[in-house]
Amino acid sequence: MASHEINEFDSWNRALSDGKLNPDQIAVLQKMVDAGEAKDLSAAAQFLDWQQTVINPMEHMYGF
Repeated sequence: MASHEINEFDSWNRALSDGKLNPDQIAVLQKMVDAGEAKDLSAAAQFLDWQQTVINPMEHMYGF
């Protein structure tokens, strides 16, 4: 997701399971899987959710 985009949801994992991710957002998760950073899309989504709890959510959202 580009740094200028604003999340339309508060959980990647929930948005994935609810079918609310757009193709670009799915591509972000797929790139993580392809790079070996996650075993599947769900694991990638869980990792991004975890990142949002560790990194200041506003900093993470806007890429500062």
